[in-house]
Amino acid sequence: MTFSPLVRIAGPFGLYELGRQLSARHPRILMYHRFSHDPQERCVSRGEFERQVRHLAKHYNPVTLGDLLARLNAGESVPRHTVVITVDDGHADFHDVAWPVLKAHKVPATLFVATGFIDGELWLWPDQVTWILSRADELPETLNVAGASIVATDLQQAWSALINVLLSIPDDQKHRAILELSDMLQVPLPSEAPDGFKSVTWDQLRHMQDEGLEVGGHTHTHPSMTKVDEARLPRETAYCLERLSAELGPKQRPFCYPNGQPDDVGATVRDAVANAGFTGAVVAYADGARHEDPFYLKRHGGSDDWDHFRKVVSGVEWLGWRVRSRGIA
Repeated sequence: MTFSPLVRIAGPFGLYELGRQLSARHPRILMYHRFSHDPQERCVSRGEFERQVRHLAKHYNPVTLGDLLARLNAGESVPRHTVVITVDDGHADFHDVAWPVLKAHKVPATLFVATGFIDGELWLWPDQVTWILSRADELPETLNVAGASIVATDLQQAWSALINVLLSIPDDQKHRAILELSDMLQVPLPSEAPDGFKSVTWDQLRHMQDEGLEVGGHTHTHPSMTKVDEARLPRETAYCLERLSAELGPKQRPFCYPNGQPDDVGATVRDAVANAGFTGAVVAYADGARHEDPFYLKRHGGSDDWDHFRKVVSGVEWLGWRVRSRGIA
């Protein structure tokens, strides 16, 4: 029996609580993206999110990422059972679906926004890929994109394969490839984000910030930061913080690396974020390590799966990684 099935069976019978106690001093940072009122692909439904938030409010110590960073940067101990809810990108469904749940249960959160998205200058490129694929009359057996041949067995598989290819090439080539995909499948791209892909507004962000939301930076144009010229990094970092300060007021704010995998973050990118004035930053993966560098804080992916959520937030997932990394299992 593998680790995950064992957890699903043993978790409700004491394993989750054991994990919660053993990992009480290690803060878990949770990562979400999209929300929906009803169950939907790649979204967390309102009902499931409320179940998760209610659990966090009852059994954990939820704080903003800024609160956690303040303690880490000051060398202070972190309260037991600390968790952080983070949400990436800044889609309108955070305001419409997630924030009312968080507010009702008095659970803080940190929302990372791409400021160019909020400004209306662009809509997010993964959403453009979704738009094109979902509106194509039919998908060819093979998609030739950016020098790669992708066998499209179904929509989800094609989307995942395309995203991986596009993340592997320079940012300017990525956008050209998306336009070529649009032409290939004869699906025009709207100049502005259509319904279902729109961002929150600055007014909504101001209102939510007044109610306790922490708003952090997620670059200006949402590139993989290792796939742009070094000269562009100040626009993606310092200008992002400048726009946040101009619209929401000057505050200490954290940062989130787009895509956030090891290949998306290096020393040059990390230094650009730190030099821009952000207080710390999160990546989009986790392992068995403790939080050491405030600009490489690890996050666990959120989902619509209750068992997965319990495994993550209880610390069982983190403890399992620590055990395996030491060669014990």
